[in-house]
Amino acid sequence: MDSPKGTEPPDASGPKRRRRRKRGPRASDANPSDKPGAREPEGGQRDERRRGRGRRKPSNRAARVLSRQTESIDLDKNVEEPLTEQEIAALRDHFRFLREHRNDLRLKVNANEDLLLNGAREPVHRGVCHHLLAKVQRRNVLTAAERLEPARAARLLAGIIRFSSDIEYVLLFLEKIKLSSSPAEATAALFQGLQRIEFDKVSSAQMRRVLQLMIELFDEKERPALLLGMLENTSFRDAFDKSRADLPDALSHLVLPLRAAQAIILHGEPNTFDSETLSDGVNLLLGLDSKILLRHSAEMRQRLFHFGLQSCAAPQHRLHDRLKMLLRHFPSSDPERGERGIALARHFIAANSDAAARQILQTLAQENPSFGIPAQWLEFLDAERLDRIALLEQPSDRMDVLGQHARRAGIWLETMRPVWVQIGRSDAVTGHDETLGLMCELAVPGVTSVLESGTTKEGKPYFVVANSGESLDRALTEDAGLELGPALRICYEAVGLLNALAAVGVRLPDVDPGRFTLEPSGALLLTDLAGARRVDPDARGGFHFELARSFCTDVLGRARRHIVGAELKSVVSASKSCAELARGLARCRG
Repeated sequence: MDSPKGTEPPDASGPKRRRRRKRGPRASDANPSDKPGAREPEGGQRDERRRGRGRRKPSNRAARVLSRQTESIDLDKNVEEPLTEQEIAALRDHFRFLREHRNDLRLKVNANEDLLLNGAREPVHRGVCHHLLAKVQRRNVLTAAERLEPARAARLLAGIIRFSSDIEYVLLFLEKIKLSSSPAEATAALFQGLQRIEFDKVSSAQMRRVLQLMIELFDEKERPALLLGMLENTSFRDAFDKSRADLPDALSHLVLPLRAAQAIILHGEPNTFDSETLSDGVNLLLGLDSKILLRHSAEMRQRLFHFGLQSCAAPQHRLHDRLKMLLRHFPSSDPERGERGIALARHFIAANSDAAARQILQTLAQENPSFGIPAQWLEFLDAERLDRIALLEQPSDRMDVLGQHARRAGIWLETMRPVWVQIGRSDAVTGHDETLGLMCELAVPGVTSVLESGTTKEGKPYFVVANSGESLDRALTEDAGLELGPALRICYEAVGLLNALAAVGVRLPDVDPGRFTLEPSGALLLTDLAGARRVDPDARGGFHFELARSFCTDVLGRARRHIVGAELKSVVSASKSCAELARGLARCRG
């Protein structure tokens, strides 16, 4: 058997020594803090192992003080109930401690109590012992702890803690240990101290001290796991939530993100935190050891993956590998595995990490050949490029409405959205640049925005606009046109759009349906401003009124699924302004 720590093993070759009869732990050995360097007896260590079986054994003396069960009398028992042998042994130890520190604690006792302190009388009556322990006054303990240097104060508080669970004593003990011990010892003591605190009795000020100690004593890598573990304790979580409003910024910025992650990611609760706080918490979770993350439920890892995609946006983000790790550990039988893989591939493409995206897409294509998206996206990555635009094959004669500039269909890799790439013709660069400048200045609802611009390898200027829908010209001519309801909506939106352009001083040369796109939602979008020019603003939209009426007449007249009623025809022909025309169309739409 190994010798107790601090003793040398017997020399087998030396003279035989009389074997001392084994005995139980002495009361004087029960508190290792009474004497510097004192060790616990073998029996005490055995008892400690029984109590702490399955838990990490404290590695230092301060932690052992807090990890021991409180060896004291049960203060809830009737004062007339006889003391047990274990309680008597513990009381001897407590009274010896009080005798040594009676001056520090300004303890006032009577003659009978003095005999108990000096060991001249055995503790036999529970009520008398209750009364003597109760004479240790809180103000005297705190005064002594503040007066003594940190190491002595820690020893004093260690003895007090063994028969009193007052949180103030535990916190003060931890603070003194922090000042007087090595970081490793102070950290281990805090870990044990947290287990003893009754957080349902903690004030906001005390909670701030607990959190401050945790932040000071645990390094940056240890904090997230420790705090998440503590937040799983209902009383700790409730105490934190109650004191959250009173936390200083330095603490709130560190702890609040983990509270958000614990609530939303670990438990799937509704989000009551702001976006930045949740994002910080998600990043802290992703920074945990993989083994810790994989021990959580599939539902938790799904939530972490979902929010992790939103949180990790920068190229070469340090947590990208954690997202790949989470994806790898979703079972192949998971019906959503493919969708998650596509989402992660999209994330990497947006972060300009095409190699990582390609690897994921290739794996998905091999796992499920019938899932067409991975193969399609691999084609996009291999296609001809204009920076982050993948150019698609199309007829070479596709032009803008005025026939001045080439238009090519493409995919904007940032979002995998369909786009139009308008490439300026060499002999019409000025017109191209004017259109680009005008579109970049506009912020009018219903007018497409420029997503990107640049110069091709051949030196031709280009710009990119969204192409997420169907050409209005095609919608009006194919499949027998539109129903009356959608046609009225298109007319109403076009009138409002033309009026808005006039109000900001932009004039279109025509309202050819080829300039417009119908989005999947049915909304109208102006995507081709070729030939548009700056003019004096007209808030009433006067110079666009005839174009608006012409547009409505064309769209309604090309109807094949309905007959335009006389009232609607009258609205279009009799209106005198864009506003009047819009009101009439609104009434007809019902």
